Amino acid sequence: MEGIAKKIRWSRFLDRRSGRGIIVPIDHGLTVGPLDGLDSLAQIAGWITHPAITGILAHKGMVERLGSRGLLRGVGIMVHLNGMTSISTGPDQKERLTSVETALRLGADAVSLQLNFDGTNDAHNLMQLGAVVDEAQLHGLPVLTMLYDKVPCDRPAPRMQRLRHLIRACVELGTDALKLSAPASLSELPALLAGVSEHTAVFFAGGAVGSEEALLRLAQEAVASGATGLCVGRNVFQRESAAATLTRLGQVVLQTAEEALP
Repeated sequence: MEGIAKKIRWSRFLDRRSGRGIIVPIDHGLTVGPLDGLDSLAQIAGWITHPAITGILAHKGMVERLGSRGLLRGVGIMVHLNGMTSISTGPDQKERLTSVETALRLGADAVSLQLNFDGTNDAHNLMQLGAVVDEAQLHGLPVLTMLYDKVPCDRPAPRMQRLRHLIRACVELGTDALKLSAPASLSELPALLAGVSEHTAVFFAGGAVGSEEALLRLAQEAVASGATGLCVGRNVFQRESAAATLTRLGQVVLQTAEEALP
């Protein structure tokens, strides 16, 4: 990541001691509508100020509402730039919904966009990412790309090859960070991150709500493989106790090597 402005802004998403982060995305409402855990600002207020959270990712309307209530203090703020509802005829075709300048006016430290590659929309996705990176570079804002390969592939080797190709395409176009789904087998994490994590921050998604044990295991293996941290939403805010889960995640993701010593 080049440029002092980008480096300063990106540092707000990272724990000062470990250099890793836990970003909580709350952009789900645009895609799927109201859902448990994000149904009201009161629900969000119950967990969003937890000290393990280093960054919040949201659409512009939620950033404005949460910020006006003082709920975004002390964390990196990332404004999500694109999206599409799940009830549309093309839910994987994420369209630009706001600008980098608007994100800046809202106090953003970074911007993000989601690219779902379904095998027909590569050009649309890559052109969108290229334009966002160019705009963000003008203002010294880091860009996080949520990258999802939606093309079905049952065999591990071709699936890994496709995903690494898409990762490289995003890196070539200048993204500063990536959010990826974890592979079915966590043993594939080192191969997935090889040659990537040394120059690009990688965060792993939590996905659909699963067991907390599985989430903590993902966190541990991701960090051990060189990932920067987790970008996890539903597995936090849909827990019976989001605060308890965040505390345990923080102990895994944000702990330094010295703190881990007995």
